[in-house]
Amino acid sequence: MNLEYLKSFYWIAKSNSISKASKKLHISQPALSNQLNRLEDELGSSLLKRSNKGVLLTATGEIVFDYSKSIFALEENMHNSIEELDKLKDLLSIAVCKSFGSSYFASKIHNFKDIHSKAQIKIDTYNSLDVINKVSNHDYNIGIILSQLPLDNLEQLEFFNDELLLFTNKDYPHDSIDIKQLSEIPIIIREKQSKMYKLLDNFARANDLDINNFNILFSTNCVSITKSSIINGCGFTFFPKSSMYIELKNNLLKEIHINNANRKDFLSYKYSVIKRRKYELNYYEKRLNEFLLKL
Repeated sequence: MNLEYLKSFYWIAKSNSISKASKKLHISQPALSNQLNRLEDELGSSLLKRSNKGVLLTATGEIVFDYSKSIFALEENMHNSIEELDKLKDLLSIAVCKSFGSSYFASKIHNFKDIHSKAQIKIDTYNSLDVINKVSNHDYNIGIILSQLPLDNLEQLEFFNDELLLFTNKDYPHDSIDIKQLSEIPIIIREKQSKMYKLLDNFARANDLDINNFNILFSTNCVSITKSSIINGCGFTFFPKSSMYIELKNNLLKEIHINNANRKDFLSYKYSVIKRRKYELNYYEKRLNEFLLKL
């Protein structure tokens, strides 16, 4: 079947007028009528009856019109999908763990944008477990997490070293505390589901301390709440060194050293960029990988 003839019939029936369909398709009325006649010849049945009120569908015409609606709806959907795909070529959507995405990464991504100005960058932050799930479930093609043990369906590439350090208000009179004081100071911590909490818990255990006995002011997964609380003198917090770069530079808070502590290496960790094993990165995702490896 000639789809051009079918489209001519479809618009004649939809417009209820050969003249209106002619204007829509930019085809002369005689040429349009000729295409309709050829389609009727091909199908061996008349499709329309002309009347003073326009055109009327025959029984066969009703059937052909119903099918043509489905056919051209699919065609429209196909074109829409192709347009969306073209838009996605410039979209760089990244799921990033809160400890990296809420501060350090956000402060550096403008350097990437300076190089790749056409990229439409979207950054969403979650805890590392949620990032893993969202990449696995195809919600995102690329994610950044605290390095994990091998993941079954994901590839991970380590790219950045970091460590948890103890911070407090800039006016705190001391530069250090003893490990035994750690359970006494008022402290803000991450939620139990986070990797940061697990790192701190392991560090506490290595020093014969129980995190459940800490003087915890509150727990939160919100980076801005934690930073604001510490800057305003509401206790202490363990936070990634990279995340406090700007605050330290502007003398908004201070790092507190922990004396006589065992296994400080338990507070060190790496970040990884992850993707699904069989997924091939697009242009901007590849460029982001290269950018991350240089941080």
